[in-house]
Amino acid sequence: MINFRLLTVALCLAFVLSVRDDALARGGTDMVATKGQPAHVSPSWPEGVSELVNAASRTSGWKSWFSEWPNDVNQYAFEIKSTDELNRLIEKLAAIKSDLRQIRLSHLKEPNGLGWVTRVPEGNGIAVIFSIGDQARIDEWFKSVRKPFGVMEFIATPVAVPPTLTIFVQNKVVKLDELKIPEGIDVLVGYVPTVFHKSNTTIEQKRAKEVVNTPDSESLKDKLDDSSLAALKTVEAFLESQTSRTKR
Repeated sequence: MINFRLLTVALCLAFVLSVRDDALARGGTDMVATKGQPAHVSPSWPEGVSELVNAASRTSGWKSWFSEWPNDVNQYAFEIKSTDELNRLIEKLAAIKSDLRQIRLSHLKEPNGLGWVTRVPEGNGIAVIFSIGDQARIDEWFKSVRKPFGVMEFIATPVAVPPTLTIFVQNKVVKLDELKIPEGIDVLVGYVPTVFHKSNTTIEQKRAKEVVNTPDSESLKDKLDDSSLAALKTVEAFLESQTSRTKR
């Protein structure tokens, strides 16, 4: 089943960006990694992240930033040539010492937006993106900011994006039936996480209630082209098979 929490976050962001027309003028993108060069690893990240962030197949890395925000999420692209290489990245994800690790399966063939104003060019061919937030950075930000943009009201400290691999299933190097996903990793339908895992805002609460009342995912499927719809159905079938396997 589609995870509607991702839609909730997107709606929340759309609301925030609509509040201030000059908001985009105060955002940007920092490069945090380049191909062939070691990337900085935050000391507050879980043990094992370094091995993934600095895997030989990692190319570029980005951090999208926006004023009045903790700007804690880093995104890293990988250049892989086969599902075997992708499985090796999944092994590194599984080795990270974190209570929550995610794999998100996107029906797209490649990413486009990676944050507030961060975009990668069309035709980038990226099959997988690793995302990670920084809870320590969020905690420090939350000490002094309670109502960014003058409208968002938090009910608790936001939760950082956990170590997450987003896989683009229409990419020709990805073979879903060949993925090897160890136990302990959450697998769901979704796109690259760009803000928080959980924002804990009154807006999020309200949107969550509205999403619960949404009948199902059929209205979303109606908006997809044939290739994307086929990819999404393949993802849903894969998730069902994974669920059946874990119940055995």
